[in-house]
Amino acid sequence: MADASKPPTAGWRIPKACQECRKRKIRCNGVNPCKTCQQRNTPCVYRDVIRHRRKKHEYPHSDNEDKQPQRVSPPVTQSFKTGGPSMMLEFPNSVSATHMASPSCQMQLYYGPTSHFSLMQHTYRDLVSNPTIHPAPSGEVEEASAGLDLFSFRRIFFGTPDTHEIGKSNIPSDIPMMFLPYELAKLFLSRFLTHLYHMLPHRPKAYYEQCLEKLYNPSPTIHPDALTQAIILISLATGSLGTDHFAWGDVLFDRVKASLVSYDDVSSSQYANYQNEQGRPNSAFLYLGSAARKALSAGLHKDVPHEDTQDQETIEERRITFWSLYSFETWFCFHVGRPSSLSLRDVAIEYAKDPFIRLLTEFCKTVSRSGDEIYGQRHESLLHMWRVARSIAHDLRAHEVQMQQALGFGLNGSIQTGSLGVRQTIFITLYYHTLLLTFRPFLIFRGHWQRDMQTSLQQPGGGSASRPTEMPTWLNEACNHTLTAARKTIHHLCEASRSNDFVKQLRYHGYFLASSTFTLIYDLLHDPTTATTHLPWIYASLQSLSTMREGDPIKATISAIQTTLRKINPSYEWSPYPKAEEYSSSNIQRPTSISQAPGNHNNQSWVPPDPSLPQRPFFSQQPDLSTPQWNLPLLDGPETGGSGASNEDLLDFTQSDMGWNFDFSTMDLEAFFSTHQAADSAFP
Repeated sequence: MADASKPPTAGWRIPKACQECRKRKIRCNGVNPCKTCQQRNTPCVYRDVIRHRRKKHEYPHSDNEDKQPQRVSPPVTQSFKTGGPSMMLEFPNSVSATHMASPSCQMQLYYGPTSHFSLMQHTYRDLVSNPTIHPAPSGEVEEASAGLDLFSFRRIFFGTPDTHEIGKSNIPSDIPMMFLPYELAKLFLSRFLTHLYHMLPHRPKAYYEQCLEKLYNPSPTIHPDALTQAIILISLATGSLGTDHFAWGDVLFDRVKASLVSYDDVSSSQYANYQNEQGRPNSAFLYLGSAARKALSAGLHKDVPHEDTQDQETIEERRITFWSLYSFETWFCFHVGRPSSLSLRDVAIEYAKDPFIRLLTEFCKTVSRSGDEIYGQRHESLLHMWRVARSIAHDLRAHEVQMQQALGFGLNGSIQTGSLGVRQTIFITLYYHTLLLTFRPFLIFRGHWQRDMQTSLQQPGGGSASRPTEMPTWLNEACNHTLTAARKTIHHLCEASRSNDFVKQLRYHGYFLASSTFTLIYDLLHDPTTATTHLPWIYASLQSLSTMREGDPIKATISAIQTTLRKINPSYEWSPYPKAEEYSSSNIQRPTSISQAPGNHNNQSWVPPDPSLPQRPFFSQQPDLSTPQWNLPLLDGPETGGSGASNEDLLDFTQSDMGWNFDFSTMDLEAFFSTHQAADSAFP
């Protein structure tokens, strides 16, 4: 960098500007110190290396360039390969893997940036890869097979049945139609109508109860047809999954599919409900997509003409069917990181009168906004993305008023029992998980920044002088939103499961616990000083999971969390203590030695304990779940991030600030966080 004694002649462009002028986006005169820094009495620092932008004609040109959608940016990916090492490519968000179902059937699945598998892959890469040894990978989507094998999560990723659980079932497959004992059928239906019925309440509860009676006590003149029988049986199958008689689930499900071959074009949304509870996200996604297409083909997205002779009850049933499907499909696609099949642009139908379905419908508009504006659009800078995230968080807060109107209490209301408690938990878990996913990119950004700084300090020269070293307040606040949402999810599910057995029976709650736990683990992995804060919540989540019925996806989730804790530090592994019903929630005493010395763990020898990691902290008890000492930070305004600084003073980040070879303004977030690499050679 050369010092200039006088500013350049007016009208001439200068090849560089100081960091302060770049941050404020104002003109710099190129001297040292520059005019702006002299007036403000601020340090005037220039980059060590001048960035040379490529000319427009140097980028790959396409005749159809003007016709391409705005989100598609292939030239960006191409430009990465021509530059230096790109830190962007160390941010994998979209993942894929291949499974050989048979010698002639190869299955490849993709999960997008909001999926739980994406965060697990982040954790896997940071556990096994060494940035000083492995070069930056290149590509769009990361191959996740090695991570799935490490965490024993392949069955969940592909939705393949647990052969061990299948073998435990002693129910014959060639059973007659009235094979299920009536008392069990009543139990299954009662469970279903108490919990998952509220996701897709197509018919009144009394309809299901009456149909069950007709199914088991048919008369010569009244006998349920095949479609009615199928609706009841799939409801029974879903209701069985949280009980000790869960093996009936697949038996009933297979019977329904076989009986509805001639009705293949009629219904599939209840199939998705069942497969989602079974921990088969890909199958649930496919059934939801099919149900969405069938709803559109039936015209459910349009109100019936005024001259139509349908009665008001039938019209309301149409509206409930469509809006419950829209809500279910919207938030589920957001969770797996895949595009939704239903768009409000195509909808011209009044809202359903059901208060809970209306609440979910309004809420899913914000879910769609988070997916579109955080993960689906380009951002000029990280600070710009932070402002968008804060605006979405404000929209989320507005739904608490709607929750009060629909359920009679807000987010901080006391834990409810029975059916009302299930609806409370459904909304609260969706609410906090949406907040978590909205701010999760900032936590991943900070984690890679921390890792990169630590790596730089270990290299000769001690890092780059041009790279910021102090975390801005707004970035830490964004990460705190993510971590607090994770803790609040764990807190509510632990308390609700303890007081409401219907909540504990829902298998999909394991997904929320797993996602929240891996969020805390990811932060722990990059900041070992958070062990005393995060580990009690991780253990509380594991304890809650351990009280649920065994089998996938719960078994796989516990195994994945335990494996990750061992890899970070063997002393962090969790050992079960007496189940919830065996101790008082007001006096939860943890044993002095929370986990036993690690024994013969598979694949453990290749990760030696890191001396920089703290040894296991002592926990005398679980976190006091009844009186949490944390709250979400107040969102005073989307412009400042509550940092107390003016909009002008907020530190922003671009690729040059971080020494990374990518540009926020020319990419979408999915490309920002995506990569493709072969299986890590460090994995045995």
